[in-house]
Amino acid sequence: MSNFPFALVLAVDGEPRASSEIIARGVEVQHKNLLAMVRKYESDLAEFGPPAFQTRLAKTPQGGGRPVEYAMLNEQQATLLLAFMRNSPKVIQFKIALVKEFFRLRDELQNRDKNLWQQMQELIAREVESKVRASFGSHLMLERKREIPQFDAARFALESQMQPSLLN
Repeated sequence: MSNFPFALVLAVDGEPRASSEIIARGVEVQHKNLLAMVRKYESDLAEFGPPAFQTRLAKTPQGGGRPVEYAMLNEQQATLLLAFMRNSPKVIQFKIALVKEFFRLRDELQNRDKNLWQQMQELIAREVESKVRASFGSHLMLERKREIPQFDAARFALESQMQPSLLN
């Protein structure tokens, strides 16, 4: 866990990403200056995929919202952007924390996907065992027929959880 009281990295479409707003906050620079740096080095950052610029509405004291642009950067983009900065103690501390968080989140996402894959393999093994037992007699065949809806429901649930990660 980092020394920062806010999340450094988030999973976006199954990939760890860091917001330019979080990076600016972590290295203690104004977000507009960091965003200008992202724009300045956009072609260099694009070597690792196009930077994902987004807009959100920021609340104003009057209760309305004004559009705020920010960039969601992948690990390579965020690392490169930080490499372009001067190494003040605060920047170094943030670089270390950000790298750790990227690794932690990537491992967490991989383990989640692996666990789903392992669950699917176990389900397939149980279903095959059920088919083999059913081939030995009518009593076991009736038991198999009762198990089929359970297998189908479990498979559907696992495939639903796995599907988004397969599309990324």
